[in-house]
Amino acid sequence: MKIKINSLISVLFFILIIINCSSQKTTINNNFNGKIDKQFEAYLRLKNIPFKELNDSIYSAHFSKFLDDELKQKLVRNPYLKINKVYMRHITPTSVEFSIYSDKGTFCISTFDLKMDGKTLSFPENGVVKILEPIQVEDFGDFKIENNIIKTRKRQKSPFRETYYYVNGTIKNDTISFTEKYIGKEHKFEKKLFAKTRKVNKKEVYQPALKVVQYKVGKFLVSYEVTGEFRIEK
Repeated sequence: MKIKINSLISVLFFILIIINCSSQKTTINNNFNGKIDKQFEAYLRLKNIPFKELNDSIYSAHFSKFLDDELKQKLVRNPYLKINKVYMRHITPTSVEFSIYSDKGTFCISTFDLKMDGKTLSFPENGVVKILEPIQVEDFGDFKIENNIIKTRKRQKSPFRETYYYVNGTIKNDTISFTEKYIGKEHKFEKKLFAKTRKVNKKEVYQPALKVVQYKVGKFLVSYEVTGEFRIEK
């Protein structure tokens, strides 16, 4: 009899823990949803969008744009990464690659090695290289930025599976230093269980003199056209 009572007490105690955790989770979710609703209302007023209440019609018409705007503002406010600007890295001593991190959370890369051979790019003169023909920089993957830590992710699709390759690094003095890579998850910016982390040494330097024009190529994707000139190390 004593054993049955102890078992019953244990079961009741376990049920109370579950109820308490569920109640806390509901409270957190309600608080989070309430905060989002207030931010959404502020967005609608800022955009002069008339509404009486937040109903399904309003959410369907405007909520995705609100989320896009929230992401854009978060990215633009980051003090380390230059959004919609050009970063450059050397592929060889005579060729470079352009990268741009967009306000949609995607990153774009020039589609081929840019050679300083007098065709697409001029020969260097006093450390300055001019773009002779506009350069297309196209979608390559997406990224996440937290303070000065950046994680980039590229999807590679095959007939049998999808693989997500990550390259991560830090930003300091307008230079992105990528130091590690691994295979990661699809929905979260995290490494897959048992995936190996390998070292990389890749640097991208911000080029303030280069000019960009953004083109929208889909709901979430953008591409860029780059013109102007940039400096290289002698």
